[in-house]
Amino acid sequence: MILKILINSVVAFVSLFLIAKLLGKKQIAELTFCDYAIGISLGSISAEWAIDAEKPWYVYCVAIAVFFALSMLVDFAERKSPLLKKLLKGSPIVLISDGRIDYINLKKSKLDVNALLGMCRIAGYFDLREVAYAVFETSGELSILPRSDCRAATANDVGADTPKARLILPFVIDGMIFDDALKRAGKNREWLECKLGGEDVKRVLLAAYDPATDSLSLNMKNTHKFADIAK
Repeated sequence: MILKILINSVVAFVSLFLIAKLLGKKQIAELTFCDYAIGISLGSISAEWAIDAEKPWYVYCVAIAVFFALSMLVDFAERKSPLLKKLLKGSPIVLISDGRIDYINLKKSKLDVNALLGMCRIAGYFDLREVAYAVFETSGELSILPRSDCRAATANDVGADTPKARLILPFVIDGMIFDDALKRAGKNREWLECKLGGEDVKRVLLAAYDPATDSLSLNMKNTHKFADIAK
């Protein structure tokens, strides 16, 4: 009995993991009402599967497959029907317009003033007069457009030339070498070992490569050591 429960638990976990991967990252990053319902259902089925030593395993596989198919069907229908997408996910709601709270929309969003003020503070706005528009997104996040005289100055505002944005590549994270990053930068492990200068890679917390300067920044474990190694 215990052995069967142990096997069921492992199989249920692996099955749920694979289904979550197939459904995509939105299950975590942008949880909608439909995703939430399907996620809870899949979790409940997997939990029952793990501890039920009586019912055959394929019963739970069929149930999980049904919910997976429903999720894929809903996603497909949303792509084909904007009306259905609006019905299932809702629409963004403007809560603040030119520093003034829209009370009607606030009630529609099921938020109160304290919650709205808290979301503004999290975004860095403690005075609503600094807010031109605040939109409550379908993901539950608050998007804020500051007033033009309150937003931070950009390089374009002052006419300054800025270097082109570049992607910093992590070659080593917590002692693990990422060969894909090395390949993208046209480097190899021999080059990395040379740059480390004899340091044990297991002691490297982070080694980040800057392609613009061909330099490697090292941050070691359990120390405050941080160094920039130029080419």
